[in-house]
Amino acid sequence: MNAAAQLLMNAAAGQPVHLPPELARKLLSAANDGAVAACLGLTLAQRIRVRNDALMQAAQELVTDGATTWQAAQRLAQAVRRFEAALLPALQAGQDLPLTPHESALWRAYQVSGARPLRSPRKLYSLLLLY
Repeated sequence: MNAAAQLLMNAAAGQPVHLPPELARKLLSAANDGAVAACLGLTLAQRIRVRNDALMQAAQELVTDGATTWQAAQRLAQAVRRFEAALLPALQAGQDLPLTPHESALWRAYQVSGARPLRSPRKLYSLLLLY
């Protein structure tokens, strides 16, 4: 049995475990079903926070030139549209694609269940103002 499987067996037995970051990300990406996410202890508010954090990371990757918050929101909205059209269908089908840092952050945001994606510059602007 490999180390990852052993960690999961220990966790299933109720023992505290420290998951490697890659395994934790894979488990969270598999937790797209609300019941699974709830079983993992992720409330809707926590899932929304995970989505928002991923969107903020994407915005930070896109804006490195001191753009205004509104410009950042517009760039992020454009990146979201490109991501949805070009990459999201393939990623949801299970393809393993090379992603840029902002695309990886967007993919993490889209993997969160129960938290609708934010697409409009206005909503993204409101999010960016909160962080």
